Amino acid sequence: MRDAFRHSKERRIAMFGGMAIMVAITILSCVSSYTIYVDGFRDMPYAAQQALALFAVVVVEGTFIWLVFSIGRAFSSSLERFFGVAGLVFIVGVMALNVVTHFMQAKLIPLHRYQTEWVNWGAVLVVIAILVLVLFIQLADPVARLIRLELRYMGRQEETILAAKSEALESERIQTAMANRADAEAEKLAQRIEGESAFPRELGPTTTSNWRRSNGSVLD
Repeated sequence: MRDAFRHSKERRIAMFGGMAIMVAITILSCVSSYTIYVDGFRDMPYAAQQALALFAVVVVEGTFIWLVFSIGRAFSSSLERFFGVAGLVFIVGVMALNVVTHFMQAKLIPLHRYQTEWVNWGAVLVVIAILVLVLFIQLADPVARLIRLELRYMGRQEETILAAKSEALESERIQTAMANRADAEAEKLAQRIEGESAFPRELGPTTTSNWRRSNGSVLD
């Protein structure tokens, strides 16, 4: 028990040390990324330039922290882990490239042509790549996938029921029922028109007048 407790304590210390190292490297990468991104917003006012550069830094560095936490604690499906590991490798490469490029710029060392293209337009594409990565991870979420499957099942079920009802309206049974209902409604309408007592057709005018006086309430 004592050895297990000591091992657990040492493991927590090791995990804390690893987290401290990652935080330090992330802060270093934040400085380099900010230096690279801030020049891309020179056409904006000063406050907007600083805010947009900080936003780009938060996107890149925040994605690194999010992926490290999610891969270890949240991602459960193999597809999520695949996108997470691929995205983590990509983000680490971006961070390393930003740090190296910043150091070369600070020391006035000529950049490689690929680094020049990276500073000019490549770095800003990282934001779009991160957007696509987050979208793929969200689509690979097993809970969201189950919800989509359930909605698809319910949609196909309702579609099948409506198709069956549409076909039933054209069946012979429905046509017969419609004819019977039409005959019944016609009979009811005929009885309403004729009234409860039929008008005596074979009686003469005098008899008819007497019949009207005696049955005036019915005719009214």
